[in-house]
Amino acid sequence: MHAMPTAQALLRLAPVAFEQGLAVTPEDALPIYIRDKVAQTTQEREQIKLASTMSI
Repeated sequence: MHAMPTAQALLRLAPVAFEQGLAVTPEDALPIYIRDKVAQTTQEREQIKLASTMSI
């Protein structure tokens, strides 16, 4: 089963979040990126490669 968020679900959740003080101003409303760090930098890749050759 594949679940997707719906407007109806958000309408049920919003009052609860608002009552808990989780509301933000429109200027502060930003998307949350679950996979924000999906790529490694060249330096990170080199460090991983060096570490793997050192453990052999």
